[in-house]
Amino acid sequence: MPGLVSPALHGLVADLVEYGQAIRQTGLIVWQGNAFMSSVKIRTGFSSPLPRHPHFRSSCLSHVFVVLITMMCTGFASVAQADLYRWTTKDGMVHYGDNMPSSQALEGYDLINPTTGEVIRHIDRAKTPQELAAEAAAKTAEEKKQAEEEAQARRDHMLLDLYSNTSDLERARKQRLDEIDGLIKQTENAIARAHKRSINAAAESEKKAALRDLLQLRKNLFDLKERRDEASKRFDDDLRRFEQLQAEDKSSGQAGK
Repeated sequence: MPGLVSPALHGLVADLVEYGQAIRQTGLIVWQGNAFMSSVKIRTGFSSPLPRHPHFRSSCLSHVFVVLITMMCTGFASVAQADLYRWTTKDGMVHYGDNMPSSQALEGYDLINPTTGEVIRHIDRAKTPQELAAEAAAKTAEEKKQAEEEAQARRDHMLLDLYSNTSDLERARKQRLDEIDGLIKQTENAIARAHKRSINAAAESEKKAALRDLLQLRKNLFDLKERRDEASKRFDDDLRRFEQLQAEDKSSGQAGK
């Protein structure tokens, strides 16, 4: 792998190989050890003399050789295992490298296994504020729709449990509206009495009390009329939905025959 090891290290390894061959063929002698150490001193700055015993010199040289080869292999493995990036620029050009422009991190990229070429992980580009806002709005709308569907499903289940036919539902509707109409009638009568009291009150305090009652009763009457309108609309919706559910049930029953 050219370019990953310095020329000095290349030269030192070459010397190690040469002297290793000399050791195996003829045995190490003193002048070879001195020559090797001179080479080491020139290339690395290491100047500690080796002992003169040939076997000790041979052992030292062997250890140095093993250490340097291990360092080289470790360096190669580190390079092989380093992350490899793949990114596409705005002009559509695909680039590979172990370093990526910092601005590209926002545009999305892939982490590649340099050995197999497989994509380890894909990182999407950063979304714009407008895209994030649109996603949030879509999520909110989807959650609302799901909640409405769940509420409708519960309502459908209740309708089918409470009523066996449309006549039952219409009867329940009439009963509920009659109850509210009765409350409205009572409130209207109470308003008439409070109004009469406010006119005929002898004391100022009695008149103020009658006016307070009159104000509250009119508010109650307004609320009751709103409640009646809501109840009437709800029963109308329930009646239409009940008829629809019955029609669907009838259709599914005929399809199953």
